[in-house]
Amino acid sequence: MMALSYEDTHCKRCGKECAAWINGGLCYDCLSEKHLEDIRESIEEGEPDTFSSDYVVCPYCGAAISDDDLIEYPELYEDGEHEISCIGCDKKFKVETMISYDWETHRMEDN
Repeated sequence: MMALSYEDTHCKRCGKECAAWINGGLCYDCLSEKHLEDIRESIEEGEPDTFSSDYVVCPYCGAAISDDDLIEYPELYEDGEHEISCIGCDKKFKVETMISYDWETHRMEDN
């Protein structure tokens, strides 16, 4: 059995101890930040790809609304298309919300 190295157990971006081998060497926070950087780069290149599970990203300026700030947008918790204004550039854009559910069942002990 091969032992894990420092690179396998620490984020190569921030150095935090984590299961780095799972996310290409990054912890979850750094992976989310990198994804946001990639989205912003696609906007700058004129080919916006703003799909994200972590942020609502303005397709004009790249400003991001994180999960923590989504509480101010209750309509985004409903499936469908919604219109909001950017927190950065104040331009209006559409947000498509795709809701999914997961279920897990457990046996109940017979009484």
